[in-house]
Amino acid sequence: MYKKNFQQLMLLLFLCSTTVTAFADSLGIGISWSKSPYKGYGGQTEPLPQIDIDNGRFFIDDLSIGAYLYKTDKQEITVDLSYLPQQFKPKDSDNAKLKKLDKRHPTAVAELGYSLTTSIGNFSASMGADVLDNSNSLLMDASYNFAFSGDKWTVLQTIGLGWANSNHNDYYYGISHQEAKRSDLPAYHAKSSFTPYVAITGNYKMTKHINGFAGVRVDKLTGDVKHSPMTEHSVIPSIFAGMNYQF
Repeated sequence: MYKKNFQQLMLLLFLCSTTVTAFADSLGIGISWSKSPYKGYGGQTEPLPQIDIDNGRFFIDDLSIGAYLYKTDKQEITVDLSYLPQQFKPKDSDNAKLKKLDKRHPTAVAELGYSLTTSIGNFSASMGADVLDNSNSLLMDASYNFAFSGDKWTVLQTIGLGWANSNHNDYYYGISHQEAKRSDLPAYHAKSSFTPYVAITGNYKMTKHINGFAGVRVDKLTGDVKHSPMTEHSVIPSIFAGMNYQF
């Protein structure tokens, strides 16, 4: 039921967003690399699509599609559906014990967000829940960002704090008794935890329509996620770069 409802909502929001605006504000592609927290996993390199459609009522922002519930020059309240790519594939780990664990699948998250623009920067907060019944995650995030720019470039700096409930952490970092028996790892139940992070993103206007972008983000795992028998790294860097065409 959850998967069917999610697909219907995604289709409805996409149709609504494209009936008013026939083209995207910008389209692009890039590449991203991130270190996995899991033992024996190494780095992960993936293509990075960049999509920005916004007609003032509905929007598509990369892997999210949503609508504005309230919008002024300084405040926004949004609802959206986002793809959460977090996953664990036992075959991708070089660790013999982790190879015997179960898969952990990506999911989709329905989010309610709020943002405030001020003269000293932008504040935002969101709360989301798993809608595909994969992890039963409840996620929260609060962040502050500020930008400075020149004639052709803009740099955005962000600091934030994420929170994940015990269901989310136990799904992605916990070890059941059945898994413990076959992997020789201790059974582990992961409770909720916070994840502080910092990020910096730069954009350079190469021509009238073409922009180059690049950025880096660093997450710091804490609590039961950091101490999970599945976890090897608690500092998780991610880097990305690409180009887009602005209409």
